[in-house]
Amino acid sequence: MVTSPDTPKANYWGHMAETLTDSSGVAYRRPLLASEFSATPGKTLTIANGYYDKGETWGMITVDKAWNGTGGGCGRDTLPTVANLQTLYGTYPDNAMRSRNGWPMTSSGNNNVSRYWWAGDYVISSDGTKSLYAAVNLFNDGNDVKTTTSTSMYYMQTCLASPRSAAASLTLTLAGQDETTGSAKAKKGEQMAATIDVKDAAGQPMKNVMVKISRGSSYNRANSATSSSSITDDITLRNVMPSGLATYLLDTSAKYLYAQTDALGQVTFTLAQDSTAGLKTTISAATMDGSNLTDSKGAIFTVVTSPDSDKAKYWGHMPETFTNSKGVEFKRPLLRAELSSTADTSGYTENNETWYTWSRYPNMYQDTASPCDRLGLPTVNDLQTLYTDYPNGALTTTLGLPVASGKYWGAGNSVPDATHSDSQFQYVRLSDNNTLTTKANTATAQLCLAKRRDLSIELTSSDMDADKGAPVAKKGESLPLTVTVRDGSGTPQPNTAIRLGRTLSIDRAGVVDGSSGGGGMILTSVAPSTGSMTFNCTASSCTSYWYGMTDENGKAQLEVTQDDSRGLRTPLQAMLVDDPLTVSDMDVIFTVITSPDSDKAKYWGHMPETVTNSAGVKFRRPLLAAEMTSNSGTYLVNNETWPLVTAANTEKAGATGCDAEYQPLSGDLQTLYSDNPNGAIGTNYGWPVAGNKSWWAADRAPNTAYYQFINLNSGGKGTASSSTATGAQVCLVEPRTSTPASITLTSTAMDSAKNAAVVAKGSAMPLTVTVKDSSGNPVANVGFTLSRGDSKNRAGMVITDGDVAADAGADDLMLKELTPASASQSMTTTGIVFTGTTGSDGTATFTLNQDKSLGLKTPLTVKVTDNTTLHASLDVIFMVLTSPDTDKALFWGNMSDTTSVNGKTLHRPWLQAEMLSGVTPVFTNGVHANNEYWAMAHTVDNTKWDIAKQCGSLSKAPDNNDLLTLYHSISSLGWPTQGYPYLSKSSSSGGMYCGVDENTKSQNCAIKPAGTAGYATCVE
Repeated sequence: MVTSPDTPKANYWGHMAETLTDSSGVAYRRPLLASEFSATPGKTLTIANGYYDKGETWGMITVDKAWNGTGGGCGRDTLPTVANLQTLYGTYPDNAMRSRNGWPMTSSGNNNVSRYWWAGDYVISSDGTKSLYAAVNLFNDGNDVKTTTSTSMYYMQTCLASPRSAAASLTLTLAGQDETTGSAKAKKGEQMAATIDVKDAAGQPMKNVMVKISRGSSYNRANSATSSSSITDDITLRNVMPSGLATYLLDTSAKYLYAQTDALGQVTFTLAQDSTAGLKTTISAATMDGSNLTDSKGAIFTVVTSPDSDKAKYWGHMPETFTNSKGVEFKRPLLRAELSSTADTSGYTENNETWYTWSRYPNMYQDTASPCDRLGLPTVNDLQTLYTDYPNGALTTTLGLPVASGKYWGAGNSVPDATHSDSQFQYVRLSDNNTLTTKANTATAQLCLAKRRDLSIELTSSDMDADKGAPVAKKGESLPLTVTVRDGSGTPQPNTAIRLGRTLSIDRAGVVDGSSGGGGMILTSVAPSTGSMTFNCTASSCTSYWYGMTDENGKAQLEVTQDDSRGLRTPLQAMLVDDPLTVSDMDVIFTVITSPDSDKAKYWGHMPETVTNSAGVKFRRPLLAAEMTSNSGTYLVNNETWPLVTAANTEKAGATGCDAEYQPLSGDLQTLYSDNPNGAIGTNYGWPVAGNKSWWAADRAPNTAYYQFINLNSGGKGTASSSTATGAQVCLVEPRTSTPASITLTSTAMDSAKNAAVVAKGSAMPLTVTVKDSSGNPVANVGFTLSRGDSKNRAGMVITDGDVAADAGADDLMLKELTPASASQSMTTTGIVFTGTTGSDGTATFTLNQDKSLGLKTPLTVKVTDNTTLHASLDVIFMVLTSPDTDKALFWGNMSDTTSVNGKTLHRPWLQAEMLSGVTPVFTNGVHANNEYWAMAHTVDNTKWDIAKQCGSLSKAPDNNDLLTLYHSISSLGWPTQGYPYLSKSSSSGGMYCGVDENTKSQNCAIKPAGTAGYATCVE
């Protein structure tokens, strides 16, 4: 019988197969008779098979024994799974397990429990929170699965021919997890993806394996557990696949969720901790198939209000850097615990973290505990832009910044106070964008820039003297100063606070001048304009500073004066107010006229190196005592020490500052004093004449041969008979001149053909007087005279005035000296003589004018004053436009001979003197116009001068249109126009010809050919 197994313990002979194989190849052992159990089963089942077959007695078993393998149980690893049993039913459906395979099951009576067969795996409850034992209906419905948590219920069992493969590995993976720590991070509000992978021993994914998902307690970053009653630690599971709820709350460590792996051996879900304060929670997964595999990972949900720092109390993702809309990048604020020292700070708590305020803002740049100095702080504008980008609390919600407590945040750009004598700090309250500017120390929170501002400062002056390494100005003048601030790329930085200070002034030897704190100074801010301030010091220190701002070009323009200077050098320093270590140093020098520019001087000076008197004698400045190899005494004037020399030593070579040939004559010194009387030499040139010393002359007194001197302060003169008498000395630039051998008078306007210098009336004629010695070298300081002769016309007649009153003074000359002195001399007569002196180059230059000239030649004569046998002459001619340049003219002229009219070249009218001999003139003496006599002509006249005789033929005369055109230019040509028309070859009616009055452009076509006189011009 198929309903009985082939075993001696059966009641009947049978052929029930020992194993069955389902469609997937899984083999199942037949059920056991009650007598085959290792221990008497707690419940049996007998199913009769008709009158003669009273049936077999089968054993039934509880799930605990079936899973544990006790009391005849299979053991869990050899119990088929729910899926196995469902596949077996699918292979033998609809009572085939009984009818075909003989297995004991029925739906009748109390034996209907025989339909259910224990499975070796759990079934998940509908809410996913429980694991249930399961038994599958193999009789008439494979989808009929009984679930229970009871271990006292009895069902049938079949054992697998071979044990099921248990899971060999379980891996829980969180998205983004750190492979070293096994933890993963996600931001509050985000979901963290999780995957559970279950594999067999061969590494193949295992399907339908139940896993348990659970959690531990939540801890903050300081490893302090969070109360389970707080919602901040609640973990929410979402999208659990392939089975389970869409959302499940693990609000305590006692909660868990079951899920079953899919065909890939995976369970996937997401984690979230939406109310987290920044916590870490252990998430665990365990297999429920008896393999007892587990894996755990840390899930960290961060908050924006905590930084990712091991010093933070909570786990956070506050950005390490962030940028405002103008591109300025900030670092996040530091926790108080992140400071290297908490000295000078106070803590405050916001959003569960402890931050700090700095209590020594002015000293921030020099305190190593500060995370940044003032150049590392953002500017007010940077902070205000940040607030504008994230207003009304958005700085906290978006960037996590602790601003709600209303702390002021320090800005890195100071500003001057109202008096520009100090600076003030600036702060911004990032809770409402309020600003505070104050000198008072203010507790400040800190935001540092990601990149410290790289600023440089430069103090310069356009009056820099490269040789002295400092800008230089004269006492009483001002020195321009420029302070420029640039960033690391060289771009000028506007609105940057700067400070300018000074130290004690020093003399040329570097010794501090203590007269009045080193010399009072006035500093004036030009641009931006902030007024002036006293820039003084005490006798031992300087504590006066100017504070200002750079303009839009990154510059500050200032001026400094030191009107009480003795001739001092003063060190200045420009400093970045917000970075006192960034400085630029430059000295300024204010010179005095009473000190020479010599390294032997005690003070800085600008005494002229040379002085020239009105006679052209050039003196060197007096020497300092330190500049001479020896002296015969000294005297102090205007803070400098000057030498005295004996009269005898002035005549010894090398004994004084200069030898005899370089010493001035008494006349030279007298002229110098006369030019600068009553102490003016000291005022004008800084010479130490206020000492009222006697200044030696090189020449002795004519009658006594005593040494001559002059007091250059008072003008008093005298002599000394003693050779040991002492006095002051001054030297000449050039040795006193050698003997003149020649004198010349020349002009660059020389006309060799006329053997005279020639210019047009109204122009200035250049003249040069040159004196040379016998070697041809120029001789300086030579006196000369320049005189004139009578002016004559070209015919050689002396002309003093013209024929009319308007020409009065026609021969007057105006002489102007250009060098070596400036002077003017009107030379109206031959008796007027100009007296001059050659300059250092042996010359004197002039201009000469004769602006009323009628066209005259005038001889000029120059003579050496001390030797009149040395002389030279030069004729000068001032030409007029109204006379032609011909020897037939009465006056010297530059009239144009020709002009172009209508494409023709027209020659001027002829002078009466230019007419050919043997021809009868129309008028015996011609026509007198503009001081010349012009020939008149007829148009056609066989007996008198006519056009043909002047031009060669009438055809070479201009036509009437040519003469009309000539009218427009004739005034600039100087051609005569008075009284008569210009004749043409153009004929008119009645045998008449036409002509034009060039004064009025009037046309006359009633010209009688042999009866009307006029000016004749010829076409060349």
